[in-house]
Amino acid sequence: MASKRRRSHAEGPHDNEERWLLTYSDLITLLFVLFVVMYAISTTDVRKFVALAQSVSAAFNADVLQGEQAISINNGQDTTVQQETSAAGTSPVQSDLKAIKAALEDYAIGQGLGGEVQVGVAPQGIVIRLNDALLFSSGRAHLDDHALKLVNQVVDIIKPLPNPIRIEGNTDDQAPDGVLYTSNWDLSTDRALAVLKAMVDMGMDPSRLSALGNAQYNPITPNVDDAARTKNRRVDIVVIYPPASDTATPAPFAVPSF
Repeated sequence: MASKRRRSHAEGPHDNEERWLLTYSDLITLLFVLFVVMYAISTTDVRKFVALAQSVSAAFNADVLQGEQAISINNGQDTTVQQETSAAGTSPVQSDLKAIKAALEDYAIGQGLGGEVQVGVAPQGIVIRLNDALLFSSGRAHLDDHALKLVNQVVDIIKPLPNPIRIEGNTDDQAPDGVLYTSNWDLSTDRALAVLKAMVDMGMDPSRLSALGNAQYNPITPNVDDAARTKNRRVDIVVIYPPASDTATPAPFAVPSF
């Protein structure tokens, strides 16, 4: 009996000494999980982050609840885009288009801009289409405070994306008033440059930007009346994407109804 008691007493400390192995293995497991989480955070998808941030912003913006006029997006017929579908079934163009459109529609609703701000797709990529009346006085290329606020909103949305950006000025087929401009080439180019310079002042990388003046030679619709000419006077901010494969399916530019 005494011998058994001594053996039992001697084996007790031996069991206690081996328990540190359990604690050690738990610690190693926790460290492994920590490193996995840190790696996941360090490789955040920029586009997914932008989409998330803009969705949250739209959800908590009080203007959404005020019942103001929304922008309706319908399929137009002027331009098309080749879209490349990824393995997940959604192209980068479509993913970014959804995020940009949601953010700008939310802003337009809050500002009461109606159909004067449009977002769609074209062969080069995503087009943010701004009616010239939002930005400039007739025959002028100067951005006032309200115009700068709108441009700044666009910059906030597209700045996180890595794509090149092209700003295109477009006019109708009527000649300028001749006070400052006698040519639509000069007017459209100066308007594009005014938007480009404002975007640079707002923090956009100049190496990503280019400007183009189309004059009256890139109309959305024939210049047959004042309503058509109003649509054609615009600034297009184009988020450029690499060309898609030849087998991709085209989709029309989305144009709001008026």
